[in-house]
Amino acid sequence: MKKKYILFSFLVSVFLFMPLFPEQLVWADSDTQIAVAAVDPDTAGSAEDTAAENNEAGISEMEAEQAEQRVPDNITAYNQPENEASLVSAPQADNSQVTIIHTNDVHGRMQEADGVIGDAKLAAVVNQARSQGKTLVFDSGDVFQGLPISNSSRGEDMADILNAIGFDAMTLGNHEFDFGLDQLMTLSEKLSFPIISSNVYIDGVRLFEAATVIDMDSDVSGDEFVVIGVTTPETATKTHPNNVAGISFTEPITEVNNVIAQLEANAAAEGKTYSNYVILAHLGIDTTTPTQWQGTALAQALADNELLQGKKVLLLDGHSHTVLTATYGNVTYNQTGSYLNNIGLITLNSDRVLSSGVITAAEAEKITPDPDIAALITDIESKYEAETSAVIIENSPVELNGDRSNVRVRETNLGNAVADALLDYGQTGFSHQSNLAVTNGGGLRETIKAGEPVTKGDIIAVLPFGNIISQIEVSGQDIYDMFVHSLGSILQADKEGNPILDENGQPLLEPSGGFLQVSGVSVHYDTNLVASDRILAVSVWDPQSNSYKPLDLTATYYLATNDFLAAGGDGYTMLGGVREEGPSLDEVFAAYLRNADLSQYAVINPNSRLISLSSAQYAAENSNQNETPEAKEATEPEQLFIQETAVTAAAEQSQSFTAASPLTLLPAAPNDTVCSKDDLLSVTGNSNAVLPNSGDRTSTLIVVLGLVFIFAGLYSGRHTAYRK
Repeated sequence: MKKKYILFSFLVSVFLFMPLFPEQLVWADSDTQIAVAAVDPDTAGSAEDTAAENNEAGISEMEAEQAEQRVPDNITAYNQPENEASLVSAPQADNSQVTIIHTNDVHGRMQEADGVIGDAKLAAVVNQARSQGKTLVFDSGDVFQGLPISNSSRGEDMADILNAIGFDAMTLGNHEFDFGLDQLMTLSEKLSFPIISSNVYIDGVRLFEAATVIDMDSDVSGDEFVVIGVTTPETATKTHPNNVAGISFTEPITEVNNVIAQLEANAAAEGKTYSNYVILAHLGIDTTTPTQWQGTALAQALADNELLQGKKVLLLDGHSHTVLTATYGNVTYNQTGSYLNNIGLITLNSDRVLSSGVITAAEAEKITPDPDIAALITDIESKYEAETSAVIIENSPVELNGDRSNVRVRETNLGNAVADALLDYGQTGFSHQSNLAVTNGGGLRETIKAGEPVTKGDIIAVLPFGNIISQIEVSGQDIYDMFVHSLGSILQADKEGNPILDENGQPLLEPSGGFLQVSGVSVHYDTNLVASDRILAVSVWDPQSNSYKPLDLTATYYLATNDFLAAGGDGYTMLGGVREEGPSLDEVFAAYLRNADLSQYAVINPNSRLISLSSAQYAAENSNQNETPEAKEATEPEQLFIQETAVTAAAEQSQSFTAASPLTLLPAAPNDTVCSKDDLLSVTGNSNAVLPNSGDRTSTLIVVLGLVFIFAGLYSGRHTAYRK
């Protein structure tokens, strides 16, 4: 055989095996170290939820954000010193040294808890730094709300705490708008320091000042700090639309550079020179955020800005709940994660940035809480306890069962009611009407008793994690895979190993925090079958026709859920991606209960939405069909009509940067990701899209074509040789 045929076969073989080499998407340079956050996917009530049960006020239901994040070549991260906390107590070496303490995405975590430093210890850190020298304290947004204790005063108690600590400035996060524009303005007036943001406009005028200049010492020239704020344009869809009606969010990089140019021009006219810039950003580095809106893109743009050459520039970011310290030229980027799991700490002098990083909750263990802030928090706790006695409904006609052995195993009336509340909100609260709603059974923690008043405290006991409602766009295949995962637990068995059966003779699943309670969808399933084959049929509600239709695996649907599941928590890796956000689940559920007919939830285990039955029974009930699909392939049942929520259709709203006028208003209280710097980089998104993929349909097709080419080449070579 000639060499050219051997070469041809070799090249085709290389082509054949190319799909088997995984793509390396998650990487970092050898001298780049990044402390970032991943979350515990079980905290929201999966099988392992002890910590959450012991910490109602502290750590919220955690998102499982498992997306890829590329790290640019030009990032050089600082290693956090082992004695980072001791930096606060060390006397400053020279008069030009300044300590900067900063936070982001606190989300109402005023109280100390497991993994949460709390505001009393934050105050102690600030006081200690101030006792040693010049100190500035900043926040990068999403501070006022997140837990029921902070939501109850619509952020005003948090404002009191921030004033008492003595913050110097903050920027707007998307969730600063969750209590409405009027309340945001009330909070800004209550604060003793400025809120700044350069790219938030109403009627063509900035809502707040773009920047503030802090003069550290009036007797010293050139020690001023220029502080500029900037807010994510995602705010238009990451709070209730009514809260940002008429407000525009312009391009972050453009606005910040414009403000810098104006400030530099003014300084030159006055004969001044600014050497220090601090950018308070709520942009983040989520992969679902457009690149030009990400904090790292702004950091690079600042490093490239000729007006900032030779100056010290700090970019204190938030929004993605990531722990990251990095440098871009003369720009130091720092983000602390979220929930006061860490405190940002940077020191610099007139020449350079000396250190940057975070104080972790573990390092803060040795810090004594500030007694004044601790007393203030105690007063807030007492007031909150009184407020939770507020009655939502005078008398519940039914028991809404939240027993662990029910909500984590099969359909329950409490699960139906909560899911109905989500679907009801989803008809007017997002830019598209929701088709269906799901929530994980592990997030439902208490039973609502019959014959008694239902209080705000009862609602919070059912939904204690402070999560928010979210909507994501999913495919029919995603929905099918979601229910395969939900119904994939092993079977319960008695001591003899025999399956434990329900009242219909079907084997019960083992409890799982990821078991889904649903609305707007019906699922027939058979627990006698192997996990991957249990689904017999799925139908989804169509809001346009107000009817249930068989699941179309290729169609697009809008799923209302909580932010934990929307980020892929509890193993729902088929979910994720861009999402819209709304109020806290407890607010949504309370609003629904005020108007709902609770008599529809009289049956604790109705078996009407998640319908457990044998394959034979399902086939018999659908024997009038021309063809009964096989269990693992069946996704087109007869139309099923189950109890619908009281919902009203709404016109689709604009998704432009300027939020459209909304239809409803509920105060919101978000909660996002709890992060640990010892874990892997984690940002909101769908991990399926970024993991190495060597077994998909495209790879298989390439393998088949490669084999064909190989045999063709061999045959051609042999045939030619034979002829010769």
